[in-house]
Amino acid sequence: MNPHSQLSQNDRAMISVLRGTESMSICELTDAMQVTATAVRQRLNRLMALELVERCQTVEGRGRPSHRYLLTDKGKRSSANNLDDLAVVLWEQVQKIEDPGVKRKVIAGAVERLSERYQLAIRGDTVEERTRSLVEMFAERQIAISFDENSALPLIKVGGCPYPTLAGENHEICDMEQALLASVIGHPVDRCQCRQDGDSCCTFEVGQEAVDHNREAGVS
Repeated sequence: MNPHSQLSQNDRAMISVLRGTESMSICELTDAMQVTATAVRQRLNRLMALELVERCQTVEGRGRPSHRYLLTDKGKRSSANNLDDLAVVLWEQVQKIEDPGVKRKVIAGAVERLSERYQLAIRGDTVEERTRSLVEMFAERQIAISFDENSALPLIKVGGCPYPTLAGENHEICDMEQALLASVIGHPVDRCQCRQDGDSCCTFEVGQEAVDHNREAGVS
C-alpha cells in the first residue's frame, strides 16, 4: 500500500513542519503545532512506522541523551503526487540532453516561464518589498523560507528544498532556484550556503548592487 494514502491531514501538517527544519524535539513540535505531547508522540509513531520520520539521539553537555525527529528521504518526498511524478520524468529527460548549450537554453526557458507566473503574485517596487512578497507566496505553499534584512546584505533562507523529488547529486536545481529568485526580485543573488553541501538550509545573499540601488533611490 502506498504510505502517502495512509496520511491524515494532521500527519501532513507534521511533515510540513519537519520539512522546514533539520530536526525537532517533541517539545518543539508541541509548540509549533499547538497540540499535546501525547498527540505529537502518536503522530510520530505513525510516521516512523511508515518510514517517513526517523529518531536520532543527541547529547548536550553532561545532560541525559535526548531524542530529535527528522524526515527520512521518503518523508521528504511524501508530498509527491502525479504532478511531482511528471516533474521528475521531465527533469530526468532534461538531464539526458547532451548538448550543454541546448540544456542551458531549456532550463533558462523554464526559469523564465516560472518567473512570469510568480511575478503575477509579487507586489512591491523595491528588492525588500518584492522579496517579502515572494516569501509570503512560498510560505502559502508550505515552503520554509525567510528573509533576513538585518544582516550586512539581505539574506533569503530556504529551510526545506522546494523541489525534494528533483534534487539530485549535482547543483543544477539549486542553480535554477538561484536564477529564479534573481529573476523574480529583479536583482542578482549569490548562493552562500546549500543543503546539497551539507548546510542546514540554502541561503541566498542579495547582491550589493541591489542595496546600492535602493540607497540611490532613497529607500532605507
